[in-house]
Amino acid sequence: MADLLPYSNRSVVWAGVRKLEIRQQPIRVPNDDEVLVEVITTSICGSDCHNWDSPNVFRELILGHESAGLIKTIGKNVTDRFVGQCVAIEPGFSCRECEFCGRGKQNICSRLKYYGMDPTDGTLSQYFTCRASNTVPIPEDVSWEEAGSIQPLAIAVQVARRASLNPSQSLAIFGCGPLGLPILAVAKAYGVKKIVMFDIEESRTRFAESYGADVGIVTPRNSDPSQDILSFSQHYAREVIAKYGLGYGFDVAIEASGAKICATMAICMLKAGGTCIQAGLGRPMASLPLFLITANELDVKGTVRYTHGCFEDAISLLSTKKVDLKPLITSTYPLTQANEAFEAQHARRDIKIVIFNQM
Repeated sequence: MADLLPYSNRSVVWAGVRKLEIRQQPIRVPNDDEVLVEVITTSICGSDCHNWDSPNVFRELILGHESAGLIKTIGKNVTDRFVGQCVAIEPGFSCRECEFCGRGKQNICSRLKYYGMDPTDGTLSQYFTCRASNTVPIPEDVSWEEAGSIQPLAIAVQVARRASLNPSQSLAIFGCGPLGLPILAVAKAYGVKKIVMFDIEESRTRFAESYGADVGIVTPRNSDPSQDILSFSQHYAREVIAKYGLGYGFDVAIEASGAKICATMAICMLKAGGTCIQAGLGRPMASLPLFLITANELDVKGTVRYTHGCFEDAISLLSTKKVDLKPLITSTYPLTQANEAFEAQHARRDIKIVIFNQM
């Protein structure tokens, strides 16, 4: 099989802080249970940008993990995939043996590895070898730009599962960025009756409204140094709830920015018995209003990555046109301009950037 491998495999390699190099890398021959994927598109994730900007990457790593492509070669034991098939690549591969995997919680596997995260090379290459079970078939009517963005949509599906989103609910989402907007799209697809989006940038709240939010609100900054975060958040929550006729508050609040104050605001926005989902990756330590959580019997949950079936659900939402990711993809770059793509993503000039791996 080795003599049938493609001759070129340009890859995006981290070579230092904010320094990427395009290098020819060897293509690993698939084993009996693996496939070789000709990677067509890869979208840039915040964690990719973090690695790009970090001095703590300990080797010259190939970045990228949100990818899709065409199967080029299959191992002899692979019977449910075929050459030429369109697939998304699931970047997380669990041990399938630990307590968490046994409970269907592969996203918190005790030995979880992730493509593009040290020590495992990622998918920003022309070709990528992986387990066949880490590929998910995609209908041909899904565009390549959207196909490369399925993983963040799968994460949004997991958030929706954790929140048990349904048509009877009102929903507040904090953060109109690459995480909050796919969550909005999934919430709309699930029929959530009222969705209010919050962000500190007016351009982003306007975009959220154009993308389907009922209301986009620019979150004010606390300019009074004598007012603590909780008092400020409670006062602001009362104003929002009264202005938009939300009765006792929101049924669900999803924090998708990672900002400390938004975690407090999300809890303050909830009615008694409501649910808060912490989806944004914030600082290691933050204070939360424990009295409100206890007295109002709030459910506060974390969420990370995705679980079994989230990729399939995300693909179904795209193929049935219940979700349209194309408005979120604001720029595309060839693989040879990866440095420029990462600079643009880091500068927050775009919502989502997609790289075409074969260009």
